Amino acid sequence: MAHATARSKMRRQRPQSLADAAYASIEEMIVSRRLAPGAMVSESQLCEELGVGRTPVREALARLKHIGFVDVHARRGVLVTGVDIFRHLELLEVRRPLEECVVRCAAERADANDLEELQRLSHELAEAAKTGDRIRYFRMKRSIHDTEVHAAHNQVLTVTMRALHAQSRRFWYTYEPADSFPRGAKLHGAVAHGLVKRDAESAVAAVAALFEFLERLTRNALDRRPPA
Repeated sequence: MAHATARSKMRRQRPQSLADAAYASIEEMIVSRRLAPGAMVSESQLCEELGVGRTPVREALARLKHIGFVDVHARRGVLVTGVDIFRHLELLEVRRPLEECVVRCAAERADANDLEELQRLSHELAEAAKTGDRIRYFRMKRSIHDTEVHAAHNQVLTVTMRALHAQSRRFWYTYEPADSFPRGAKLHGAVAHGLVKRDAESAVAAVAALFEFLERLTRNALDRRPPA
């Protein structure tokens, strides 16, 4: 029933929106490991799953290949790539200064709706962390990142951070242990709090604390790698 509703919604959208929706759906399948690393899937299977034609699926796959989620083989199909811990450490090096740029811009440019949304989301993230609700926790983290980037009002940052956040989200869904959720929520909440106060330096300091925590988690994940 849920798939039927999603298909109906996607069919009603404009062609470009179909590609965006296909991208979001396939990305979610990969992040949540419905399509696990090493899985091989065909374009026709994805078209059937999503209820759309080949053009939006191919466009979505091209974008997913660009961020390293899939490899497309002409005769064999679409291969879901693995999650690389060492690559994620490199990704964190790139993300940190960009996240600092995001919060500096957002502290200056966010409107009242952005700040109200950040307050709400940080509260919901803390609640999800308390209950250990993994799906809700990661959805709230994604929404916080999206809201912070939107509040920066910089299109270049928006495009850049969308790809980086997608790669990080996939890594954390695989490796972040539930017992780290409360600490993670507190650190994300500190970034949001700095933005709500429009205190750029406080928000930047909170980003630094968050990334020290994220780097430790990533290094710890070397000892918690799931079996291949």
